[in-house]
Amino acid sequence: MSDVDGLMLGLGLMVAGTSLGAILRPDLLVKESRSNRDARLRELDAGAPEAFFEERRELEAYPPRFDLSHRTLRILGAAGLALGIAAMFAGFAR
Repeated sequence: MSDVDGLMLGLGLMVAGTSLGAILRPDLLVKESRSNRDARLRELDAGAPEAFFEERRELEAYPPRFDLSHRTLRILGAAGLALGIAAMFAGFAR
């Protein structure tokens, strides 16, 4: 009978699963990028209604802290996937 470490196996599955999301659909993770901010400001300049009170002021006053590109998110996702697979192997090897 094999001895499986359920905690490491579960951790590996969770890390690998969330990392696949970063690899396959990085656009869903990038909410506060400079390109999204600039696109929304262009929409507001063209006459689009504000989604909430003083949206334009907030976009102009608070630029995004991080500008993660899709490539960067995919690289981070690949590193997380490798760690998740390693954790799964560690869970099975125990």
